[in-house]
Amino acid sequence: MTTFLNKQHVYLKIEKEAPEDIKHRKAQFLIYKSLNKADSVVSQRKNVLWLKVKFCKLKIKIGRRLNTLKKGILLTFSVAKGGVYKQFICKLKSLKKMLVSREDMVGLPPVFS
Repeated sequence: MTTFLNKQHVYLKIEKEAPEDIKHRKAQFLIYKSLNKADSVVSQRKNVLWLKVKFCKLKIKIGRRLNTLKKGILLTFSVAKGGVYKQFICKLKSLKKMLVSREDMVGLPPVFS
């Protein structure tokens, strides 16, 4: 023990590994690494697929709600627009008649010449 304490930096001599053992250890490490990578890719795909399905369902749900809202608004306007629509068409027709009559007046020769 005292000899060990006197020599502070004592290193144990490690036996050299055989080249076959080194290759075997490297191969095991590469296999382990590739399996971990494959597992991570599969788990990411599952998460992405789940998100896509969830997002698609949400879009369908929102789309249905928007369609029902649009139908309700159109129904409300169709009930109320009966009178408004008729007034608008009458005004549009009278405006159209005025424009046509002005075009006819431009084509006539001037009265005071």
